[in-house]
Amino acid sequence: MIMMQLPKEFEETTKALMGEELYDTLLRGLGSEPPVSIRLNPFKPSADLFKGYGDAEKCISMKPVPWAKDGYYLSERPSFTLDPLFHAGAYYVQEASSMFVDFIIRQLITSPVTMLDLCAAPGGKTICARTALPEGSILYSNEPNRTRANILAENVIKFGHPDIVVTNNYAKDYSKAGINFDVILTDVPCSGEGMFRKDPNAINEWSPDNVEACWRLQRSIVEDIWPCLKPGGILIYSTCTFNAKEDEDNVQWIVDNLGAEPITIKNIDEKWNITSALKGSLPVYRFIPGRTTGEGLFIAVLRKNDDSAQTVQRKRKPEQILHILSHGINSPTIKGKKTIPDISLALSADQEANNYPSVEVDYNTAINYLRREAIVLPSETPRGIVTIKYKGLGLGFANNLGNRANNLYPQEWRIKTTHVKK
Repeated sequence: MIMMQLPKEFEETTKALMGEELYDTLLRGLGSEPPVSIRLNPFKPSADLFKGYGDAEKCISMKPVPWAKDGYYLSERPSFTLDPLFHAGAYYVQEASSMFVDFIIRQLITSPVTMLDLCAAPGGKTICARTALPEGSILYSNEPNRTRANILAENVIKFGHPDIVVTNNYAKDYSKAGINFDVILTDVPCSGEGMFRKDPNAINEWSPDNVEACWRLQRSIVEDIWPCLKPGGILIYSTCTFNAKEDEDNVQWIVDNLGAEPITIKNIDEKWNITSALKGSLPVYRFIPGRTTGEGLFIAVLRKNDDSAQTVQRKRKPEQILHILSHGINSPTIKGKKTIPDISLALSADQEANNYPSVEVDYNTAINYLRREAIVLPSETPRGIVTIKYKGLGLGFANNLGNRANNLYPQEWRIKTTHVKK
């Protein structure tokens, strides 16, 4: 058991909300080791790559996350940083509770839609949503914070699906852009109580004042983006916190003030141990460590009434307002007479779009490449720009000069650790 010193105010309010028995279950959960889970990328041939492959074969328990297609629990945590398949986008490391987005979308969305993931970094729910959405859908993945938006763009590019637009904007910018969405996911900034087990800093940063600030910010974000949701459209509201103020109270506020109808998600197995509302009677879904195999998550789904506030009207092209960081395969860079392809081409799931020759490398060469070190390619490798591949999946590009190769992996993405896999 992990000993955890929780703030007194948190203990008092959470015990009052949950009751003695559920609160004791939570404490036992917070004192246990957090589960490790991944989502395989269905757009890349990732599933069979794990067969007979060292660490992954040892770590993957073949125990699926029951509410998420392609989600698996691992029996232990490997060094993802030192796995080239991770950098190739063969899988994404995602907390299991947040994969419930997959279950929601597959149940409610049956035809192509335009969707927005408003507060998306680092990208887990975006990737989860894109795998669940029907083909032909377009997904905007947004993060207001520039540093986090760059991390989001990196993860989305590695995922490789062409129909994701990564932006760095605020909710009000989307209203100005005039895009109307069929689905909006608002995984709003919160007080982070559900992350206490994984992130000790979340405990240190918690305070009643922070809960109050988050509660107000969450309402402001939803209110700002609400005009962008089409009448009849779906809002997915989620937090990674336990208190009712940021959870049930805010969902009730959306119902009472913005013209929304709560949606009940069906076919939830009792064995999943998902907890219903702890305040009021609205259909909401709580993932509580100790009860469910995952971290703390709260999620609710609402539909916008047809007679609610009018949606925004487009006055100009979205690209004139939105700060787009990435969209599918990005344009190459021109340096003098040379054309340097963007790494998104090498990592794209659409390999037919990549006409550059490829070279398969071994594990050590792949790691050296990902560290942006000098690499030597086989003598038969063509001169010029080549795609570096590991187990058939693209990692990036290099410029092969014959006696050496210029490493074109992005400097900001490079592996910084000097550790080696044992």
